[in-house]
Amino acid sequence: MTDVDLPRWQLESIYPGLDSKEFTNDRNALTEAVEQLERFLDDRRVRASAAGGRIDDAAPTVEALVERLNGLYTTFRTLLTYLGNRLSVDAADDAARSQLSSLDPLRAKLGALVARITAWTGELDVDAIAATSPTLREHLYALRQLKAEALHLMGEEAEALAAALSASGGSAWERLHTDLVSRRTLDVRLPDDDAPRSYGLAELGVRLSDERAEVRAAAFEALTTLLDRDAMVFAAALNGVKGHTLEVLHRRGWDSVLDATLFDNAIDRASLDAMRTATAEAAPVMRRYLRAKARYLGHDVLRWQDLRAPVTRGEPRRFTWEEAKAFVLERFGNYSDRLAGFAERAFREGWVDVPPRPGKRNGAFCSPVFGRRESRVMLNFGGRLSDVFTLAHELGHGYHNDCLYRYERTPLQAQLPMTLAETASIFCETLVMNGLLAESDEAMELAVLEQDLNHTSALILDIDARFRFESAVFEARRQRALAAPEIDAMMLEAQEASYGDALAQEGRHRLAWADKPHYYFSSRSFYNYPYTFGFLFGRGLYSVYEQDPEAFLEDYDRLLASTGMAEAADLAGEFGIDIRDPGFWRSALAATEDRVARYESLVGAATP
Repeated sequence: MTDVDLPRWQLESIYPGLDSKEFTNDRNALTEAVEQLERFLDDRRVRASAAGGRIDDAAPTVEALVERLNGLYTTFRTLLTYLGNRLSVDAADDAARSQLSSLDPLRAKLGALVARITAWTGELDVDAIAATSPTLREHLYALRQLKAEALHLMGEEAEALAAALSASGGSAWERLHTDLVSRRTLDVRLPDDDAPRSYGLAELGVRLSDERAEVRAAAFEALTTLLDRDAMVFAAALNGVKGHTLEVLHRRGWDSVLDATLFDNAIDRASLDAMRTATAEAAPVMRRYLRAKARYLGHDVLRWQDLRAPVTRGEPRRFTWEEAKAFVLERFGNYSDRLAGFAERAFREGWVDVPPRPGKRNGAFCSPVFGRRESRVMLNFGGRLSDVFTLAHELGHGYHNDCLYRYERTPLQAQLPMTLAETASIFCETLVMNGLLAESDEAMELAVLEQDLNHTSALILDIDARFRFESAVFEARRQRALAAPEIDAMMLEAQEASYGDALAQEGRHRLAWADKPHYYFSSRSFYNYPYTFGFLFGRGLYSVYEQDPEAFLEDYDRLLASTGMAEAADLAGEFGIDIRDPGFWRSALAATEDRVARYESLVGAATP
């Protein structure tokens, strides 16, 4: 298949179109639901310092609020997913952008109303209230989270103002960044092109995995040129988002942005420190891998443009889309019919958007469509082994969503922390990788080890660099706005601390901050360490699976369905895992040194 022939997702089962009665009805119903919620809060006097009364008085109000919020969130998230997915594959979809923008006032109003509910809940004995109703017992964790969050609220008027200003503050800067990285193109002729053509960032990113060094070098130069064009705007957006976040969280009484993210991610500082202790110990092993890869590619030290270069014997294995699908389905089927059946449904019902193209955002993701009990997977498929693993990863997210649907979780029960949201995706990647390693000849073994170690090094070294960088940006932004060259320098310093001598000084990526959307999310900061957490937690669970596969299956699905209903430490404890102990994280990394040693042996015998 050519890129033109590769399947693109259908969104019609969500809404037939922006002018459809289904879309219009939900849009109008959302407006009415928000207005009804406000009237309900006024009628029941739901606001801070108004709890009063007996438990019997509060419980019916709490139960009614749970039901209203679940219905409202279902509609709101369905609308947002539909519009966001349209824009993710077509940055020029101005009709969708207009509709998305029109939801900002409702989003702000709902945010203010939820702040009222949160403040009021903070004055309740939620455990006692939950005991009065099966519905509330099932939502106890969400109620406890609201009560804890109430300790970090400004006054009602201030929260309403913050929600209203977000649309033209942090969220506006986030949208500007998204628009730029999706729309900007560069006319350039790469070494394998017959003539100059227009490239977007997503397509240039795919070329950084090309087997030809000259293509990677030209693609990296073009990518840097493209990012440099808007570096001043990216810097303004980063300053805007980080400044907005610092001010709001400071006024909410958080000691640091990191502390706020730990709460959002359902872990504590001890768990994060334990994980980072183990990953710091593993960093020298990952640098050994990078040095071995550099030698194979004919360099003394690796350059950024070669981090994703394929390492194979002979011609790299290429996959058609049909081969990639069959490959993943077979590995999923070896684990369970249910997982394979989910993937088959995703392909059959057109949930996957496959080809890279101008106007499509870079990377890959999976979004739940809660109101339809579906998911959508966006890829930028280039036919490489890494794309097969990405397909398995994103389908893993979809399977996670499917478990939530099968266990009848509500939106309030399915507010997944990032730390646990990666569990199924990493598990599915591991299924594919281990299946390949078990049946590979040396050529395929080398390719699979390259894929695995490349991913592991990104999660150990690059995520560490991102964490260091974002920490430095927040610290500096407390004092003043930062210019683009200063941000470049911070990124290079972070890369030096994480990669050390395994990455050439002159071959680093000073603009790695510019196109990474994670730094610009106005509602989530430190969108980095949860990836490492999820990666290692998923690997740790896979070890549990290997010990008793038959007993694991249903317990695992139940775990996935419960990831928005308990702290990470409590869920891990059900599998005998202590995430506050560095020993668990070391065990999740235990196979890495042997794999690096095997890789060194294979590349030493391989011919570039």
